Amino acid sequence: MGFELDYPLVLLLLIPAIVVIVVFIRSKIQLSNSVKKVIIPLRFLILALLIVSLAIPNIVFTTTSVHTVFLIDRSDSIENSNNEMTAFIREAVAEKKHDDSFAIVSIGKDARVERMLSTDKSFSSNWNVIQTDFTNIEAGIQLGSSLLAKERAGRIVLLSDGNETIGNALEQAKILKEQGISLDVVSFEPNDAKDVALEDFSLPRQVFKGEQANLAISVKSSEETTGLLRISLNNEMIIQDEVDLKEGVNAFRYLYPLEKSGMNRLRAEIIADGDSILENNQLSAITTITGSPKILIVEGQEKTSTPLQEALQSSGLDVDTITPPKLPTELNGYLQYGTIVFNNVSGMKVSEKQMELIEKAVKDFGVGFIMTGGNESFALGGFKNTPIETILPVEMEIKTEEDIPSVGIVYVIDRSGSMMGQRLELAKEAAARSIELLREGDTVGVIAFDDRTWQIVDTEPMTNIKEVTDNVLGITAGGGTDIYPGLHEAYMQIQELDLQRKHIILLTDGESPETGNYQQLIETGRDDHNVTLSTIAVGDGADHFLLDTLAEYGTGRFYAVYDETTIPSVLSRETMLTTRTYIEDNPFYPMVVSGNEWTTHFTKGVPQMNAYIATTSKDRASVVLSSEKEDPVLVRWQYGLGKTVAWTSDVKGEWSGQWAAWEQWAPLWNDIITWTIGANQQEPFDMTQKREGTKSVVTFSTEEEQARPLDANVVNESGQEVETTVRMTAPGQYEVSFEAIEGMHYVQLVEKDEESTPVFQTGLTIPYPEEYKMLPTNETLLQSLAKVGEGAAITNGKDAFRELNTRPVSKQSISHYFILLAFFLFFIEVAIRRFGLPSFVVSKGKKTNPTVTVDPYVPIRPTTKRLSSNGKQQSNDATQKDSTIPKRKEEVVTKKQRVEPSLPASSDTMKRLLEAKNRKRR
Repeated sequence: MGFELDYPLVLLLLIPAIVVIVVFIRSKIQLSNSVKKVIIPLRFLILALLIVSLAIPNIVFTTTSVHTVFLIDRSDSIENSNNEMTAFIREAVAEKKHDDSFAIVSIGKDARVERMLSTDKSFSSNWNVIQTDFTNIEAGIQLGSSLLAKERAGRIVLLSDGNETIGNALEQAKILKEQGISLDVVSFEPNDAKDVALEDFSLPRQVFKGEQANLAISVKSSEETTGLLRISLNNEMIIQDEVDLKEGVNAFRYLYPLEKSGMNRLRAEIIADGDSILENNQLSAITTITGSPKILIVEGQEKTSTPLQEALQSSGLDVDTITPPKLPTELNGYLQYGTIVFNNVSGMKVSEKQMELIEKAVKDFGVGFIMTGGNESFALGGFKNTPIETILPVEMEIKTEEDIPSVGIVYVIDRSGSMMGQRLELAKEAAARSIELLREGDTVGVIAFDDRTWQIVDTEPMTNIKEVTDNVLGITAGGGTDIYPGLHEAYMQIQELDLQRKHIILLTDGESPETGNYQQLIETGRDDHNVTLSTIAVGDGADHFLLDTLAEYGTGRFYAVYDETTIPSVLSRETMLTTRTYIEDNPFYPMVVSGNEWTTHFTKGVPQMNAYIATTSKDRASVVLSSEKEDPVLVRWQYGLGKTVAWTSDVKGEWSGQWAAWEQWAPLWNDIITWTIGANQQEPFDMTQKREGTKSVVTFSTEEEQARPLDANVVNESGQEVETTVRMTAPGQYEVSFEAIEGMHYVQLVEKDEESTPVFQTGLTIPYPEEYKMLPTNETLLQSLAKVGEGAAITNGKDAFRELNTRPVSKQSISHYFILLAFFLFFIEVAIRRFGLPSFVVSKGKKTNPTVTVDPYVPIRPTTKRLSSNGKQQSNDATQKDSTIPKRKEEVVTKKQRVEPSLPASSDTMKRLLEAKNRKRR
């Protein structure tokens, strides 16, 4: 048994405590000597007790029990050994003594406690869910040692294959010695099942168009077998080969001509029967093919881009033409093109995610973008308030409102149980965004329905758009589906209103019983009150036939929506079609507005144009051609690193008239495309890549010796920005680190200035984690851990509870006893100062000094007088018994002085003494 303090430095507070006592002693507080002799040591003792209690005193007991923490490696590389590890722990626990305790910690990417220290032998093997694609032994040792911190001795037993992929376990093991903890290891073999893995896939980072690229692949197999090796270029299969694999490493090489300009991704994949680990079967690589840039034309309807395609190909440009369903869903699919052209594409055919990827490609990677007009483009395509509108040089809104008709729209929204979840959330968001397209004063109503009707927004002129949208966003899912009551209520509310345009939009995802006469209701509203109806069928479960028929009755439009994310574009388009007249179809000759390099094509005049989509140019945009109403026809601007153009007429000749046959048509479009592509002025940087735990570290170096500040932007294949750390390690050398998530990443180095000027951009791939590499047991690391941790490599479970080199200790805090004693002494001090010392202490002090003294803390006893035998007054005070004792003038109680029977307070006593002294002087 011993004694210790948790915070011994707190005892330094005794120094200021002594200073306080000295100040108290030298103060002018009037206390008798007897009181001072008691109060001073008592007060110092109180302060000392409180200071010691703050230092947390403990009584320390040494025990013979053994405390053991088992660390279980649950990473994927040793997944098949989990049952064997559990059996080892059960064997060890069965041999422990009654007072021995144990805990269990799981190791993966992080460490997690499965069981706290306890003497109970039973434990559950239903472990917590952890991330198992990494092995972090360091975190396990750190957490295990914290569980043993209270005992200040114990043992950690590591059960692992030793293949550490994160952290530094050896450094953490060195700390255990100072904590009195030893480290034992139990080695287990990694998964011994059949495995075929891609170890490396390399190709030149840059090749010329048409050059034979050397594709080198390394495959490792755990046994002799056969496999199918496949290589794809931008998700298009280019090589497929049956290969024979021997045990160990197998090397393969292929030559393939690369024809597609720009940044291209190649992916290698190996497939073998009986392969137990699929995570290591794929690797990707990126190469940049230099040559004439590629152009991507996305056409809303097939064969409508022929004039534009022929014009570009005549200029030697490489053109790919697709329809919206084939639009890429990954960022790399857009980065391989110099410019993307949307030719009369409806926003209902492009998902919100695809729009965001295009916006990212334009803004951060300098891809050009062009939108051409048509009856499904710009505002008519539902691009209002989308990422596409953000990158274009025009706004979908019309700047003049003199011809805008009075409008009333009622939204009838299905809130049945089948709409619950994302579907209803998107419908509410879409309705709210559509309402925001309207003006204050426009009439709006919102009716929700399930098996009954719910009035969400009263059908009346809007005065507060935010209040209306908030009510819409508050719709919740309900019960069944009955369309007719909600539709009937909408017609009853809008048909009698005095408006130029009255429109109803019905959105549902289900089937409904025919509880009324739809045809009579809709045709009456159409013929007698000029009410139109459009319907939106969401998903396969909707009654498409009924909704299409209802839209036909109401002379509106029917939309079949299978991608729920396009609901906002559908509602936006329908709202814009109802509230505005966007198609300007009066033939005119466009006017040349600004002087730039394109105006040279118009020196001999321009052809007549039949129609265009009305838009409004943005402030910084440069208008090249405009209409007679000053609406932009051809306008351009720069958005981020990319350049975008809006051509508000069509390209097939129906709207643009003679422009498609004009002699300057091909040269004009060649200049437009070339301007949007821009020049590639990248600086030469060498790049090396390595992985440090969960981080990917990319080093960029150049021969430039000038130290200039650069920043880096990293985007993954989904278009999401990744948090990065950039540091300059030497002049012309920069290190970029970010969280290493498997897949494609695109890195861009930019100047640290207001415009973030790009100086270099490239793509890189993060391979699968090292956890899935075929590695044997790392006996070297395990033996080193046991040596550094002053433990042993054990094979028998009972050795986990053998006697420790350092005996564990337990301690019990006694600080509360010190605090209680300090409070007890404090109350004694208060009592002494308030009521005085006990009588036996006072009387004992008076034997040495019989004079009468005034002590504000000792009550003065009343003095009584009586006559002696000779007729003189005699006092019973002790001072009268010995007249030979000399007395100071101030201490003698004279005959003229009247002593009161009691002195209730020290202030009264002092007052009376001063009065008596003054009388005596007089």
